[in-house]
Amino acid sequence: MFGARGRVGNLVVFKNFGSNQTVISRLKRKVKNPVYTNKQEEVKYKFKEAVIYARGIVGDPDLLAFYQKFAKPGTSAYNLALADFCKAPEIRLIDTDNYLGQIGDKIRARVIDNFRVMAVKISIYDASDTLIESGLAILAANSVDWLYETTLANGNLAGTKIVAEATDMPGNTTSKTVVI
Repeated sequence: MFGARGRVGNLVVFKNFGSNQTVISRLKRKVKNPVYTNKQEEVKYKFKEAVIYARGIVGDPDLLAFYQKFAKPGTSAYNLALADFCKAPEIRLIDTDNYLGQIGDKIRARVIDNFRVMAVKISIYDASDTLIESGLAILAANSVDWLYETTLANGNLAGTKIVAEATDMPGNTTSKTVVI
């Protein structure tokens, strides 16, 4: 039965998945003139952007090869790129235990994503929200932690805010703030 696809009247539809799986299902009925909420419109718009991103990935041989490494049977690089666009990176931890306000202190951010985190930016603000310093963190050997080495001294740690901002391949950005 593999290879059959399409629909039979207005009753059933044949769909192919993977390399050897055919599914027969009832034809879904569409609502005429649907009314969407604002949240549904936002989701539709984000999905349109994700489709454009995934099409761009398929057109770029290097990025296509990157996503194909993760593809399992039944999924494609296109599907994975679509999923990557829809999920922003997650900042699990901002470790400030080694930050004492001195030059060369280390701030560690643990950031995960379903595929790849491209950059992590660390910004340090004083108690009055004035930027002390900002810069890109470096990926640690464990491929999960990002390390930032401070370049300026901070004499007053009370109320200091550390902001981590992570960006993934599609450009999704997440930020997290920790107050010392």
